[in-house]
Amino acid sequence: MMKPIYVILFLLCTCQPKDKQAVTTTAEPTPSDTLVLRFDVNQELAGSAYREKATGYLLVVDGDSTLFFPAFTKAKNEGRVNLILGLHPSLTFGEQMQLLQAILPYAAKDYSFDSLSSIYIGRLVQTGDLAIQITNEYLEAFGGYGSTATTEYDTIASFLATSKLGRDFNKLFAPYHMTVAGTSVEKVFYTELHKSIKIDSVLHNQFPEKVLDAMTWVKLERH
Repeated sequence: MMKPIYVILFLLCTCQPKDKQAVTTTAEPTPSDTLVLRFDVNQELAGSAYREKATGYLLVVDGDSTLFFPAFTKAKNEGRVNLILGLHPSLTFGEQMQLLQAILPYAAKDYSFDSLSSIYIGRLVQTGDLAIQITNEYLEAFGGYGSTATTEYDTIASFLATSKLGRDFNKLFAPYHMTVAGTSVEKVFYTELHKSIKIDSVLHNQFPEKVLDAMTWVKLERH
């Protein structure tokens, strides 16, 4: 679902330090007339003193912004690069992964993916379709809803790394010779999908009563 270009102007006002301008780069010519906007968001994210830079990316297709707004960050110490996914509830997870796939070649020019160490998903429930599919896999693997006590976090994290979550990111980052090395989770529990989160119902044969939810990070390594 696209929104008019004025969304970009709003982001320019809210996401940029007052003394900096957004860096705008046109994509390679395509039939859809795609534009990639880069935003310096270092001051808008917590912990800016520990980062060398942070860049948000926004695709504009045929004059409409796509709302998905991921950000790459680079730490001052050791130069570790991280990706903050920035999911938007009005887009399905699949739609946003397609947008991320289009953004990655530009981000790879700005950041060394050799140093890309993690992806911050946010709350797993925000992935919508993915959360449903992961939960169905979880219920099959463990025979139902299990404990979400902190003592189970390692088991849940190991499961997520080999679930559709891990498989999707392995496929997405394969062209950059990156693979999922594991995941980490915090504040795990089961919850209902919020009605504001867009899902693609044709993807699912079964809708679980509740979905597995957690603050989730995907760890990457070069292969």
